[in-house]
Amino acid sequence: MSTPRILPLPRISRLLFPPHHLRRSFITLPDTSPQTLTAARRLPYNHERLYDLVADVDSYVRFLPYCKVSRVTRWTDAPDARGRRWPTRADLTAGWGGFEETYTSRLFCVPGLGVVEAISGDARTEIPASELRKHGLEDPGPGGSGSDGGSGDGNGVFKSLVTRWTVRPAEDATRADRFQHDWSDVRLSIRYQFANPLYMAVSSAVADKVAPIMVEAFVEQAKRILGETGKNAEVLR
Repeated sequence: MSTPRILPLPRISRLLFPPHHLRRSFITLPDTSPQTLTAARRLPYNHERLYDLVADVDSYVRFLPYCKVSRVTRWTDAPDARGRRWPTRADLTAGWGGFEETYTSRLFCVPGLGVVEAISGDARTEIPASELRKHGLEDPGPGGSGSDGGSGDGNGVFKSLVTRWTVRPAEDATRADRFQHDWSDVRLSIRYQFANPLYMAVSSAVADKVAPIMVEAFVEQAKRILGETGKNAEVLR
C-alpha cells in the first residue's frame, strides 16, 4: 500500500499577513480637504436693511438653527460714516450632525462689499486688505492679537470654519418690479475642515442641508423684523 502524500500546510504568517499585492483595504477614510456649503435667496427688501440684520451677530442665537450661543465681545474702535460700530470678535457655539463646538470667531463686516464673515481656526479672510483698511480692520490670523481660542487649537471638532454672508442689491429685479420694490440677493457660504476624518463621515448625511436651512431661517427673521411685503423669496442657483 502506498503511503498517502501529505501536502504541506501554508505558513501561518502568510495567512495572517498576506503579501502586499494580495491585501485589500476594507476601511476608506473620507476626504479631509476643506468642504464648502452654499445657499442663496432673492428677497424683497432693501439690501442695507438686510445687511444690518446679518451684522447683528448677537441675534443669531435667536433664529439660526445651528447656533447655540452668539455673543459679540469686541467692536470697531471708531464709528463709520453712518455712525455705526461693527462687531470684530464673537464667542459662538455651533455644530451639526451631532458635533458641537464653542470657539472665538474673528468677524469682518465690510458694508461696501455687503460681506459679513466669521472666521475660526487656521483660516484667513479672503477679503482684500485694501477693503479691510477702509473699515479700520485687519486680519491678525490664527492666534493673532486678541484671538483667545478657536477651532484650530488642535483639540476642536473643526480645524477651520469660515461663514460668509453676502448681501447685495438685485438691481435687475428691482427694475423689473412693477412697483420698483427693492430686491436683494443674500448668499451664504460655509467653508469648513474637520480636525478628524471620522467627523466628516458621520456628518455627511446632514451637511448638504445646513446652508439651505440657515438661509430659510434668515428669510423668516427678515419677515419678522422688516415685515411682510406680499412677495415671496426666490431661490438662487
